[in-house]
Amino acid sequence: MLGQVLVLFVAGPLLSAHVLNFAVMDGMQILLLVIAALALPPHSKVRILILLCVAGMVWMLCAGPNPHLGLMLHTVATLSITVAVGQSVFRAQWVTRHQLLGAVVVYLNLALLFVGAYDSISLAFPGAFTTLNKASSQSGELVYFSLTTLTSTGYGDILPVHPLARSFANLEAVCGQLFLAILLARLVSLHSGSPGSSTDNNYQRG
Repeated sequence: MLGQVLVLFVAGPLLSAHVLNFAVMDGMQILLLVIAALALPPHSKVRILILLCVAGMVWMLCAGPNPHLGLMLHTVATLSITVAVGQSVFRAQWVTRHQLLGAVVVYLNLALLFVGAYDSISLAFPGAFTTLNKASSQSGELVYFSLTTLTSTGYGDILPVHPLARSFANLEAVCGQLFLAILLARLVSLHSGSPGSSTDNNYQRG
């Protein structure tokens, strides 16, 4: 989760400000994906898929940076991690602190997944977002746009003008609200009643 925070809230803004370039951003993402892959079981299909995406990203860095291809590979790997973590979180018999942190990981991954979708839309339909004028800062601005949309903040400084971009922005806003209002709230409620939780301990002491 710490890696996600660094990518979303530190690396993304620095990329938009031209302090970081795509090679550094890709290097950070590769490192985080390798760490995530190592945390999975050795024979996991998800682990194999993530490592294949990492191999593609490393090859791309050696052959020459390609921001859109790198983001596509990262999106596939992020989707794989999201599915794996989501299964672990929502199929757990008891909700512990690890499941709650996993739910936060899934929530932040939603923002990254929509960044991949927005980047594809922007590539297919130039001008789909009103303030994305320079390709070198595009992905960093899309990270910002995705987070403000997921949380329904909506400052309005970046606007989706293409119908497909608007549709995905609406979908992300709905997913963000439903996740917080239903799934995460449900997990917190279950955690309070799980064995070993502070609520149970206080009840037993009483």
